[in-house]
Formats: sequence, C-alpha cells, structure tokens
Amino acid sequence: MIQFVPSFANLSPAITSLFYLVLLIFAIAKRNRYHERASRWLLIYLFMCLSWSIVEALTQFALLPGSLFEVSGRTGLLLVTVFLLVLTRSALSDTRPLYLWFLVGLVWLGLYLAIEVGRLLLVTNLSLSILLLGWIIFMLGIAQAILRARRTNTFPLIKARTYYWSIGVIITAIGGIIYFNNQYFIGDILYAVGTLLIFTTLIRPYMPDMRQLEQEVLNYLVMTILTALVLILGAIAIVSLITRVQITHSPTLVGAIIAFIMSALLGPLWILSRKIAQRLLPQIHLDPDRILREFSQSISSVLDPDLLSTIAIGLISEKIEIQRGYLFLVEHEMEDMVPRYRLRGTQGTGTGPQEVGLLDNASPTALYFHQMRLPLRQTDLDLQPRFQEASEEERTWWSSLGVDLYIPIYVKEDWMGLIALGPKSNGLPYFDNDLTLLSILADQTAIALQNAKLVESLMRLNNDFRRAYSSMEQANRHLQKVNVQLENLDRTKSEFISVASHELRTPLTVMRGYNEMLIEDPNIRGNPFQSKLVNGIYAGLMRMHEIINSMLDIASIDTRSMELQHEQVSISTLIKTISTDLSDSLKERNLTLETENLSDLPPIDGDSEALSKVFSHIIVNAIKFTPDGGKITVTGVAVSPGQMGLIQGGVEIVICDTGIGISSENLDLIFKKFYQTGEVSLHSSGKTKFKGSGPGLGLAIVKGIVEAHRGQVWAESPGFDEEACPGSTFHIVLPLHYKELP
Repeated sequence: MIQFVPSFANLSPAITSLFYLVLLIFAIAKRNRYHERASRWLLIYLFMCLSWSIVEALTQFALLPGSLFEVSGRTGLLLVTVFLLVLTRSALSDTRPLYLWFLVGLVWLGLYLAIEVGRLLLVTNLSLSILLLGWIIFMLGIAQAILRARRTNTFPLIKARTYYWSIGVIITAIGGIIYFNNQYFIGDILYAVGTLLIFTTLIRPYMPDMRQLEQEVLNYLVMTILTALVLILGAIAIVSLITRVQITHSPTLVGAIIAFIMSALLGPLWILSRKIAQRLLPQIHLDPDRILREFSQSISSVLDPDLLSTIAIGLISEKIEIQRGYLFLVEHEMEDMVPRYRLRGTQGTGTGPQEVGLLDNASPTALYFHQMRLPLRQTDLDLQPRFQEASEEERTWWSSLGVDLYIPIYVKEDWMGLIALGPKSNGLPYFDNDLTLLSILADQTAIALQNAKLVESLMRLNNDFRRAYSSMEQANRHLQKVNVQLENLDRTKSEFISVASHELRTPLTVMRGYNEMLIEDPNIRGNPFQSKLVNGIYAGLMRMHEIINSMLDIASIDTRSMELQHEQVSISTLIKTISTDLSDSLKERNLTLETENLSDLPPIDGDSEALSKVFSHIIVNAIKFTPDGGKITVTGVAVSPGQMGLIQGGVEIVICDTGIGISSENLDLIFKKFYQTGEVSLHSSGKTKFKGSGPGLGLAIVKGIVEAHRGQVWAESPGFDEEACPGSTFHIVLPLHYKELP
C-alpha cells in the first residue's frame, strides 16, 4: 500500500499541476522566440508533465481510484522522461531520427503495464525493476545527447546552454530517484525545479556564462562577508560604547550615527569585494577608450581594402583575443531584375573564406541587418525561427564560416561591409560590453572602408581608362595604317584613271576624226542606212568621250591639279546653253525645265567650261531621277556681301525637281566618287534614262569644281519615295571673285 503523506504534501500534485500550466501558457506565448522544432517538443513535454500531475492530483483528492496512483505516477514519470529525451535532442540541434527511442519507450511502457496487471510472471517488484531500468536507459540517452552536443559545438553560448541543461536534467534525475522511493512530494518538487531550469534555458536567448556567473557569485559572497564583518564590528562598538562610556546623548542618536558611518562604508566595501573577487578569479578587462584610440589611429590612413581588413581584424583579434576574423565587402548587384548582395571576403586573420556569399534582398539576415543595425550571433541564425526562412544555401554558407558573431558596417543607408569574428581564445562568449565596443569599431571601420572603396573605385576606373586609352591608341595606329593604305590605293587608282583616260583619248580622237570624215562623205550621206550607222557610231564615240573627260576631271580633282580659266561667266547663258543641248532628252521624257531670276544674277569669275559641267551634271541627274511628266526648276538668288561666308557676295543657284527624292543617309554620300544610290543592275550607258545609274562620277565632279571655285554645294530632300516623289533640291553657292578668297 502507498503511504500518503498528510497535510501539505498531499497538495504537491495540485501545486505542480498549476506550475506546469503556467509554464505551458508562457511557452505558448513565447513559442516564436526560439527554435520551431524545439518549441513544438517543449509544448508536448510540458503538456505531458501537466497531464502527469493532474492524474496524481485527481487520485490524491479521491476523484480517481487510489490504486491508480502508483501505476499512473510511475508510468507518467517514464513518459515524461521519454519526451525529455526527445526535447533534449531537438533543443541541442541533434537531427538524428527519434523513431527508435519512441519505439523503445512504447515497448518498455507496454511491458511494464503488462507485468503490472499480472498478464506475465507474477514476481514481486518485477514491474518496478522493469520501469526503473527503462527510466535509467532513457536518462542515459539524455546524458549521451548532452555530451555529444558539448563535444560537437564550439560556440560558447551553446556550451553554456548545455551546461545549464545538464544541471536541470540532474535535478530532474534526482527528483525521479526520490519519486521511485515513494517520496512523492519531494520528487514532484525537484522534478518541477529541474523542468523550470530546462524551460528557462530553452526560452531565454542566452544564458550567463558560468565563469561570469562564478565571478558574480564570488563577488557577492565576498561582499556579504565584508558587510557582515562591518555590521558585527559596528554592533560590538555600539554595545561597548553604551556599557563602558557614559554617554550624555541619546543612545539612539549614537546608534544612528554609527549606522550612517557603516552605510557609508558599503560603497568602498563593494569596490574592495570586486577587486578581491578579480584576484581570486582573474578575468580580462578591456580598456574601451584605449582600444578606440589605437584602432582609429591605425586605420585612418589605410586606403587598401585588403590591408584595412588585415589591420582592423588584427587589432580586434589582439585586443579581444579571437581565433579568427574576416572583413566582407558588400557589393550591390542585380540578377534577373532582382537586387541582391554579394559578400566578398578579404584576408583577415586565419584562412580567408573561399566562397563568395550571395544574399537576396529579402533574406531574413539582410533584413535584420538593414532594420536593426545590430550584431548577430551564429547561434541566433541557427536557433531563432525568423532566420529559418533563409535558403538552405545561405544557411550552409553562414555555417561554413565557423564564426560566432557578425557586425554590419553601414554608412547612412548603404550596407558596405560585414565583420565576422570567430570564438574567443579563452572560450568566453561575447558579452554586451563586447558588442557595444565592436559596434563602435564597426562605425569607425565604415568611414575608412568608404574611403578605401572610393579609392578602389577610382583606381579601377583609372585602370579602365588606361586600358581603353591603350586600346584606342592601338586602334588609332591600326586606322592610321589602314588610312595610309587606302590613300595609297586611292592615289594609285586616280593615277590609273588618269593614265587610262589619256591612253584611251588618243585612239578615241583618231576614231572620232575618221568617223567625222565618214559623216561628211557624200556617198554615205546619200545612203540613209549607212548614214544612220555612222551617226550612231558618232553618238557612241561622243558618249565615250564624255566619260573619259569625266574620268580625267575626277583624276585632276583627286590630285588637285585642276586648272581653271579665269573669265567672266554668265550663269543665265550657261543654263540656256545646257537647256538647248538637253532639249531632245527633255522632250523624250516629257519633262519641263524652267528658270527663274537667272537674268538678274551678276556675272562671276570662273571657268565657264568647268561650271557648265557642274550645272549639266546636276540637271542630267535631275532628269534621270524624275518620272516622265515631271518638272525641273532652276532658280537664281543673289547673295549679299557677308552672307554665307562670302565677303564680296556671290550667287546661289537652286535646282529643284519633282523626282523620287534622296534618303537622308545618302545626302552626303552622293557626292562621293563612284557612289550610286540605285542597284548596279539598273546601270545604263544612256545619259537620261529614268533611274539609269551612270559611273558615279558626276556629283563628285560637281563638288570638286565648286570647291575649286571656293563655293559650296549640298543637297536637300524629304526622303526617298518612288510613289509620292517628294523631289530633291541642290544648292550651289559661288563667290563673285573666287581668286580673292583665301
């Protein structure tokens, strides 16, 4: 039979039930602050503890049969131990499967219940032995999970968590042993205390480091001892004064004065106690002012990012004693129109990171740095739920760095860099004063890093300019070489044209002479058939003569050897002569040639033959590209002195047609020699056939002759359109006295 402890001890299940209910409510409210997987198992574990205590309370208050107390109590203890094992593995980042433990727990629990109800061997205390053995196995599983976590994790905060967790497990284990010895009240209370420590360890983001806690406890003990000594001495002094010395004043007043003196000693006693504690447990104390001064002086003039990284991380490593550290340069880039950050590592202390980190703009880590601007621990990345949404690649990259702490470097709203620091050499975690100091150092690094990146950008831009300039020089040299080759080819071509034209002119002149003799022969003139043949030959010879003359003209223009006759030239007379010569062609094509204001133009100095070629080529060109029935207009305009660059004035002749026009990209090209706007297949040996292309020399000769007269020539047209026929306009500006122009 179970011996129930009377009075207050009977209330222990009710008290622990209320206690577990409070923990469960608090865990539900704070479930988003810690690891999602661990939070789920914590809720299940607390629920099982609550259910266990409720069943105990119901049996204590006779709401359930008392015979169930022993079975339900021990069964509940085994169940909560199984779930404590699962919670331990989840909280300490053990990702190995848990199915085997669940299976063993269920089998063991079934075995115990079967023995308890007498379905197997009826042996005294056999069921208790089976249950106790199972409980020991699961407690050993918890111990193995804790030891494995301490062995595999290098982060001081994780080690501190495992230390407190192990204390909580030890307390629950002691409570379990006492519970198995039928001391239910003490067992329940100890198990609840151990659960509270486990709950606190999991729910708090960080637990105090044991060495720091030892320092505070020792400091408190020393302070307590010193204060007690002062109080004892003060009490002795008061008694001595009252008993041995005749005091005329009130004893209360004397006691108050002595109490005031002793309270005034509390401040110095506190300082003294801290010094004694520091001597007993020495710790490294940083001098922030000195560190900031040395850090600022060391990095202020560094303009190379790699050197800045080495100096900055080296100073931090020396002062705070860290094992390794890196400085990452954050570069902003776009990929598929999505902004992201590229973290490029520079050499710090230890082996530098080999891979570049890539963070999306919406990465939880990037958002944390941008919103909070605070340091971030690796343990937060591993345990806090908000960072679990990061991609697997990102989380793997963070873990591969093997560092404890990340401090962002910002200049206003621009994320420029990231300081990554490994664990301290002494194994201590980073305390709040360390984080404050490192944040200030990061702010100082931001200014130096901004200057370094600016210089790096300028150097990169300068190198780009140098490479571009070198490429441009190389291209210029190549172009100069090609240009010289083209000039040589052009000169050779011009010389060939000149030589060929002269060589062709001699036999052509002989042929022309004999042909003229045949034309004048009475027998041939009397024979219409023979006369037609001879006249056809003569027309072909004259066309060939014109082409050869054009080739000679273009050759003389290229070689700048054209000689102009100086004489008075009447533009009106030239146009009339050309109009008469082209009357048959105009009549054949049903074209109209009109002149306006030509008789009002003053005579100019020039070569009449050369100028006749100018107007002839342009009018012939207008005839070629004007459809039948069109019109050509030649208009003369006097140019006043000082206008259009003519000091003494001049004349402007405008030749308009209603032809197919000229495209804008060809308005300058048509004056290049051998250039043809139409297709080569449309080439015609005739002078005035519609769209019949010639050798491509006419307008080049026009430009050369006009410029030889110190004049200008250009073309205008709305565009090329064979249907609408927008027409084209040629402007020829000639000075009155070209010899007097520079």
